[in-house]
Amino acid sequence: MRELDRRTIEEFGTPGEVLMERAARGLVEALLNLIQARQIKHPSILLIAGKGNNGGDAEVAHRILLEKGVSAALWNVEEIDWPAASAHDFNILVDGLLGTGSSGAPRGKFAEAIAFINRARALKVAIDIPSGLNADTGEAQGKTVCADLTVTMGLPKTGLIRSASVEYTGSVEVVDIGIPPEYIESTKGCDEAELIAKSDVQLPRRKRDSHKGTYGHVLLIGGAPGMTGAIAMAARAALRSGAGLVSVLTPEEVYPIVAQAAGPEVMVHPFPDLGKLTTDFSKVWKKTTAVLAGPGMGTSPEFVRQLVNTSPVPLVLDADALCVAPEKIAAAKCPVILTPHPGEFKRLFGAPVTDRWKQAREAAEITGKIVVLKGVRTVVAAPGEKLAINSTGNPGMAKGGSGDVLAGLLVGLLGQGLDPFLAAKTAVWLHGKAGDLAAAEKTESAMVATDLIEAFRALQSR
Repeated sequence: MRELDRRTIEEFGTPGEVLMERAARGLVEALLNLIQARQIKHPSILLIAGKGNNGGDAEVAHRILLEKGVSAALWNVEEIDWPAASAHDFNILVDGLLGTGSSGAPRGKFAEAIAFINRARALKVAIDIPSGLNADTGEAQGKTVCADLTVTMGLPKTGLIRSASVEYTGSVEVVDIGIPPEYIESTKGCDEAELIAKSDVQLPRRKRDSHKGTYGHVLLIGGAPGMTGAIAMAARAALRSGAGLVSVLTPEEVYPIVAQAAGPEVMVHPFPDLGKLTTDFSKVWKKTTAVLAGPGMGTSPEFVRQLVNTSPVPLVLDADALCVAPEKIAAAKCPVILTPHPGEFKRLFGAPVTDRWKQAREAAEITGKIVVLKGVRTVVAAPGEKLAINSTGNPGMAKGGSGDVLAGLLVGLLGQGLDPFLAAKTAVWLHGKAGDLAAAEKTESAMVATDLIEAFRALQSR
């Protein structure tokens, strides 16, 4: 980043003051979005400035906030008696103390200011990187700010996407400060992975001259006694993805429950026995554009093997459908996306998850398919591609049904014709962002999986 800044200033001719102004305006936009998302009626922002560019960004952002009529104060780290300071008058604190150029554990006033930020009850927003965090490794170097949101400038720093940084960064948003794309392309970054950014998210454009068939017909297979909610939530999420038609195959004994829970827009079809269900969907394959199997389905390896062998359209295997050997999945002729959580990953690949990046990459290479390893910082791995790391989402999503919603959203995007790797990245980012909106409205403790589906509406209007 230092090299990119230097080239942009010296070679491209953009003054450093202009880069700082762009960074500050991006920070202010992120703060205003946070205020809107959290429905803060009377925002009061405290920006704490250190030295260097981080402090400069805080100072310029303070000016812009005042120009916009937002209540904001600016404190200089060296001028405050931190042990005696109080943050009771502020509901958002902005960490502009230390940037990527700092090294070693924060000391003196900086360490005191970090402790002040962390004990405050306000929301915390870090500029570029939480103060105290190593920008390369993502490890805390001593006292480190625990942010709810990190607004990083230009490009995400490697440390922001590494697992070690999870407790410190919160969600990560990237501000475009105008670094020429050709400079970025010629600069060595992280060889292993990249952050999924908002700019990577692509929803199919809806044409004026279109009809329901234009946006695909997705088929979902699942549901069993005691687990009918899973397939119903997946179907509702597929509808909210923009899919034109959504059909569900579910056991005869739970058909009435699934039909009612999925809603009137979903076409629900009963079958007598999953073990005897043929995968010759010749009557619907011509119309079906993507298939999801697994939510609440119950394990049936033989059925899944047949499905993998015969499906001519993209296939999502989730939950109970993750029950066949990786070499069987590798033999599939169609694109396949696997969506395991760590427990399902262990069941499928035979080893506990200890290194998310390495194991997701190996799983993708073994199967030749896309692997979405769910959890904190969901990893999307595809053969021949950099790992895609997601930073949206929050602990409130650690509840039953969240994975079913993701699977439904994913199959809906696939069914509309998105490239499978792009569909996976888009789905996990939108899923996490919906979770952030739901948490802002309902709180992390009180939110439930169906709140994510409702939040898709707000996401697509932004």
